[in-house]
Amino acid sequence: MSSRPIYAELSDELIREIREGTYPVGALLPTELEMAAARKLSRSTVRAALNRLVSLGLITRQKGVGTRVVSAGPAEYDASTTSIEGLAHFGEATHREIQGVREIVADESLAGLLGCKPGTRWIDVSVIRTAPGSGDPPICWTDNYVDPTYAAIVPDIAAYPGLIADLIAKNYGAEVDEVHQTIRPTLLPDDAARVLSARAGEPALQIVRRYMSASRVVYISVNLHPGSRFEYSMSLRRSGRQ
Repeated sequence: MSSRPIYAELSDELIREIREGTYPVGALLPTELEMAAARKLSRSTVRAALNRLVSLGLITRQKGVGTRVVSAGPAEYDASTTSIEGLAHFGEATHREIQGVREIVADESLAGLLGCKPGTRWIDVSVIRTAPGSGDPPICWTDNYVDPTYAAIVPDIAAYPGLIADLIAKNYGAEVDEVHQTIRPTLLPDDAARVLSARAGEPALQIVRRYMSASRVVYISVNLHPGSRFEYSMSLRRSGRQ
């Protein structure tokens, strides 16, 4: 995997400083010129980093006033079927059980599924999700393909209730700012069916989520839901006419 761009590293550092209180809510950040001089970076690099913080809802920029911190945490944003907050709530309400961890190299078939190049290396953390105390069969099977750059978080995944993306951000500062989600019909394979107490070959839904930080993938989850255990619901509103 290629290294993160300089502007992304700078924005991650600024996010960390905002969270730690170096720049509390209401404070003004240094100007572009001041940041560029202090960090020996170009103004365009600083500007790109600040634009990323604007998109995350952490700062506002106003001519004649400056760059002001308005939040210590990323704003909620849409991920096609739900928000990232919604994904996090799902994680906190269910229990993650590790089924296996392995290092893999993507062949052409897996590369096509993940949207990566054949030969790309991943750490595959296979898990099932259950609802604690319900007595119900597992909700889904998930293969989490983690960029080896973030391998140190793998031992902590089992005990961590939230999103793996949040675990990566906490340990490496690589803040996820976009998720690409694809839902497609499929049939449940034998191995997943056994663990999920389902019937092999029955209809299922496959949900692929590509978690992005500064336009680069940090990890990809491939979720398999037996069709009878998954419901997709959304509301649509007519947009305002110009």
